[in-house]
Amino acid sequence: MGNISILKSILLLFLLFLLHHISIVNSTPRYIAVDNIVLNCGSAGNSTDIDKRMWIGDMEPSKFAPIEEHNQKSNTSEAQSQDSSVETIPYMTARLSYSQFTYVFPVTSGPKFVRLYFYADSYSGFDGSLAFFTVKANSKFTLLRNFSASILANYLGGSKRLSKEFCINVEEDQNLNLTFIPTPSTASSRLFAFVNGIEIVSMPKYLYYSSPENPSPPYVGQNVQFSIDNNRALEMILRLNMGGSSISSKGDTGMFREWSPDIPYLLSGGVIPRQPDLTLKYSVIPNYTAPDDVYRSAITMGPNITWNLLSNLTWGLPVDPGFYYLVRLHFCEIEPSITMAGERPFIIYIDNKTAEATADVIMWSGGRDTPVFQDYVVLIQKMGDEDHKSILFIALHPGKATNAIYDAILNGVEVFKLSDNNNNLAGPNPANTLLPSPPPTQQPASTSNSRKTRFIAIGIGVGLFLALITLVCCLVVWKLRTSKLRYCSYYPVSKCWFWSDQNKGKLTRTKTSSLPEELCCQLSHQEIKTATHNFDEGLVIGVGGFGKLRPHHE
Repeated sequence: MGNISILKSILLLFLLFLLHHISIVNSTPRYIAVDNIVLNCGSAGNSTDIDKRMWIGDMEPSKFAPIEEHNQKSNTSEAQSQDSSVETIPYMTARLSYSQFTYVFPVTSGPKFVRLYFYADSYSGFDGSLAFFTVKANSKFTLLRNFSASILANYLGGSKRLSKEFCINVEEDQNLNLTFIPTPSTASSRLFAFVNGIEIVSMPKYLYYSSPENPSPPYVGQNVQFSIDNNRALEMILRLNMGGSSISSKGDTGMFREWSPDIPYLLSGGVIPRQPDLTLKYSVIPNYTAPDDVYRSAITMGPNITWNLLSNLTWGLPVDPGFYYLVRLHFCEIEPSITMAGERPFIIYIDNKTAEATADVIMWSGGRDTPVFQDYVVLIQKMGDEDHKSILFIALHPGKATNAIYDAILNGVEVFKLSDNNNNLAGPNPANTLLPSPPPTQQPASTSNSRKTRFIAIGIGVGLFLALITLVCCLVVWKLRTSKLRYCSYYPVSKCWFWSDQNKGKLTRTKTSSLPEELCCQLSHQEIKTATHNFDEGLVIGVGGFGKLRPHHE
């Protein structure tokens, strides 16, 4: 009995020890959203998705049933293609209408995530290719304009499962209204609007908006800061987990954000360090900023110093031109061999401009295993056809390290489009666009480099000018060579001198020019006698080093 009691005690202690460590791992408080509304459009009653999240239907008598124009009722329908690989909730039912309809959400004040879900398919009585519509928030922000889920699905490779995420601030005593407005129909086509699901989730006040207590993000390429106040709306373009796998909304920190792998956008090779069991130290940023798994993996350049110094770690992200973008870069130094500032400095380029001349994760965070992020704002200029996407390049290049580790690291990226002065976020429907090759490896700018570049440009210009002059000369010579020669007057007399040896009856020549022989006029003795009237002394006009000079007579 004594042995059994000892074993029970040991087992109890082990279980207490295990529960204690499990509680430590799971004790990180997640953000609790005050507003957490998920609407399954086109359905009745409540439904539970695969993550056990309860979705509310929008059919009467739901409190979230849409407000419609008088005598212009909307329709509900199931998608014609019931794809088993796509979640039923919220994608397989929809609200559709040829007239505008509005959802009204009573929410607390503050910034909200607004997520719209679309399944690009046809529905009963509605051809999916004819869905073109605008979405407005509180009649202020234009989130989408003339939007086509069908075109976007084709652009993304055929996936019909689509979502759009926005950040919108709601003022005190204000509802959040979302209005869906069909594009005006044409004589041959009746256009409509539709939506499959809507999600409204609160966020921390200064998660993405600028805090008055902290510096605003730098404006890349300009020596100023760029404040992102809550009068702007944001659209999430990409949220990437560098070197890691997808993170579902359930795996987020309470705001139901989805994170995607970065591999489709990585334009250069990289090494993927991972520390899946790493215990992170949230001493600089809140622990809800991003999931732990974002900081436990990364992309680095690898150990080849020679290659690293000649290349960049580059990503290319498709964006709409003509807008400002917030670029958030997530960092966490997870390499055990790097423990001090100065051991892995690097340069950050955004849109081919220097965003950070000396990036150092340890310097920013204060130590290893400590997450941190850096925000930047960049303007993507509109160039040419507005129907085509631009590419936002993010590139890292090694800096001067104290221990000869020439490398760079990045753990995560978030990119948000900022609404313009007209409160617009909408871009055109995309055309087919392929990611171009990454830009050339960039090096830190310096006076000597710029002077060197100027000298190279001047040298190239001078070389082209000389080449042009040489070409013109060659053409002139060729033209003269092919012309029919008549008399020596075609060429200067000083170039060639000929006389005839009367004793030998042959032409004797002394050449004083480098011109080819065929360009010189050769006269016989008889021709000279004829021209000088048999060397008439009365015609002598002077005497030179080669004898008497007489004029030429025909």
